[in-house]
Amino acid sequence: MSKFVNPFEVVDHQTEWSAAAIIAEWINQITKEEGLPFGPARVEKRGVDKKRPDCVLYESPSCTKTVLLIEFKKPFYDPFDAELKEAARQKAAKRKPPYFVTSNFKTFILWNTASVNNGEPEENQIRGRFELSRIENLDYIENPSYQLTIQTELKKFLNEFCQFYTGKKKEEKLPLDVLLRYRLSEKVRTLTILYTPVIQEQYQSDKQFRRNLRKWFNEQMWSLPPFPEIYDFEKAARQAAYLLVNKIFFYEVLRAQIGQIPELKIPEDLSTGGQLESELQAKFEHVLRIDYETIYSPDFIDTLTFPNNKEVIRTVIDLITALNRYDWVQLIKEAPDTIGKIFEDLIPAKERHNLGQYFTRTDVVDLILSFCLKNPTTDTVMDPSCGTGTFLVQAYFQKRLLDPTLDHKKVLSSLWGVDIAKFPAHLSTINLALRDLREKDNYPQIFQNDFFELKLGGLVDHPSIDAKEVKRHDGTIQKVPYPRTVDAIVGNPPYTRQEEISEISGKEDAYKENLIQSALKDVRGKQIAKISKRAGIHAYFFIHGFKFLKNGGRFGFIVSNSWMDADYGKDLQKFFLKNYKVVAIIESKIERWFEDA
Repeated sequence: MSKFVNPFEVVDHQTEWSAAAIIAEWINQITKEEGLPFGPARVEKRGVDKKRPDCVLYESPSCTKTVLLIEFKKPFYDPFDAELKEAARQKAAKRKPPYFVTSNFKTFILWNTASVNNGEPEENQIRGRFELSRIENLDYIENPSYQLTIQTELKKFLNEFCQFYTGKKKEEKLPLDVLLRYRLSEKVRTLTILYTPVIQEQYQSDKQFRRNLRKWFNEQMWSLPPFPEIYDFEKAARQAAYLLVNKIFFYEVLRAQIGQIPELKIPEDLSTGGQLESELQAKFEHVLRIDYETIYSPDFIDTLTFPNNKEVIRTVIDLITALNRYDWVQLIKEAPDTIGKIFEDLIPAKERHNLGQYFTRTDVVDLILSFCLKNPTTDTVMDPSCGTGTFLVQAYFQKRLLDPTLDHKKVLSSLWGVDIAKFPAHLSTINLALRDLREKDNYPQIFQNDFFELKLGGLVDHPSIDAKEVKRHDGTIQKVPYPRTVDAIVGNPPYTRQEEISEISGKEDAYKENLIQSALKDVRGKQIAKISKRAGIHAYFFIHGFKFLKNGGRFGFIVSNSWMDADYGKDLQKFFLKNYKVVAIIESKIERWFEDA
């Protein structure tokens, strides 16, 4: 098992100052080669204020006028960090450059000094964000691959900065949605780095934690090898970081939307992760009394987010402080789509894949829905493996497009989603709620459950099943039952091979047998289908999903085509012919529609 290098360990290697000196040398080379009208860049000694800027760029070789000050921190730092920015601002106040930069050697954030000193909104203070590299360890800064990348990006930065400084290019303010996405992404990155060694150490030392982590991996349909690598712990850390950042951001949005939630303020003198957890969960409980269990209910993964680490505490408090600066009521009123775009862009498509969320192309989803959604006004839709909610969101769009009289609340009441794992259920809830942030009763019907534990008939026939309860904005309690039957079942069920099915819950063969019994028999115990034990889990979604369809209901899945020629496919084909009218089977011979196609 490889050891994770703790970024906070003090070691005698390349330091911020020595790495800054290398950057200064490269800046001097570039300004000379490009003929830029600047003097030397130097790593300064301490000034009269006893503060040493990491790097200063002068106006000319014979002039002491500073045009740019750069403050560096190690790569794990957030370049937007409030303490880093304030340190740079104070030094800039003494040396009076018109601009200063905060950087972690990966990214440059260019600030307008006057705008910062005047306390303008943060999006008005920033003049640009520039990617330098993906370096994580400063010892490798002169490695040819990193050196070439940094020098190339430095050249772009210096040329654009020259345009600003000489007045040849008008300064552009950073759009708010771009700024917030950058800020949130940096917090996710920083927290991921901080959480990873904590998870690894606990996995190595705590037997119960090992069992819990393995079970959690199974629920995500991930494989955790007997001897995990850093990447495995990082996957868990990244998901934990996304969940916490999403919770905090969505809390601010909800507070502005419904107004029954206290301001999210955390005492700055907190010293333990337990104290931070108590403070946040106390605030989140206010939301849970209304709804949004799939976002705010504590889960195993949430226990990873509050280690006794002062940098974690400082990072979370810094995020909350930054978000508290905004008037969310006004932002939602003026630009609700902007808030939605921030959430949607926070996790790039590639990152969703790394987190186990397989993206289904919207054109493919729309094609399936065109067969299954016949009456937009009244049709009810369920996705039994909803993932991040692509099918449900597209169904939402189609309903409102085809029947403009439908409002947000009415459409939400016709959509149901189920997922066994918290993260996709969390994202589905947010993605549907974002469709109209101005609606007070904004409660997506997303359930974090094993679909095969849902029983035919919902609460009508099975009153002992727990109902989801939501507190409306007027204070009344409303029960949200599982649907008895629906008009359409759609989705992209997990493609898990038969031999992997029992790993999903960590219950060995017991889970596989329970799944088969639940899926292949009706509520009276009568077998309704016979499927070879070689079948993948998606075959059981076909059978169990059939029970929830109304007479005349439609079924549309995107699945691997293996059921058409594999041994178990014969049994599934018999079931289709007996119980369905097959309208279309569509296969792409040109492009892959999903990962396992």
